[in-house]
Amino acid sequence: MTVIAWHGACDDGAVVEALESRGSVVLSASVKGQKPGNCTKQAIGQRVTVKLARPVGERVLLDAHTGQPLPHAGPRGPRAR
Repeated sequence: MTVIAWHGACDDGAVVEALESRGSVVLSASVKGQKPGNCTKQAIGQRVTVKLARPVGERVLLDAHTGQPLPHAGPRGPRAR
């Protein structure tokens, strides 16, 4: 699956990991590296491919930080749970 993850202008990009269960997929995002020098407070959206053991299907997507469901575009378009 492909997700949009946000990171800052002074790091080396976003990393997204998934923890899968029978009923859910928990997504955890972080950033890698930090560039030296002055940094602006600029957010950059980055497409990140996350490999899953099986398709999301009817499983709920959860944010690891908040525990809240994440909206996603399934085969029939955007939906939230």
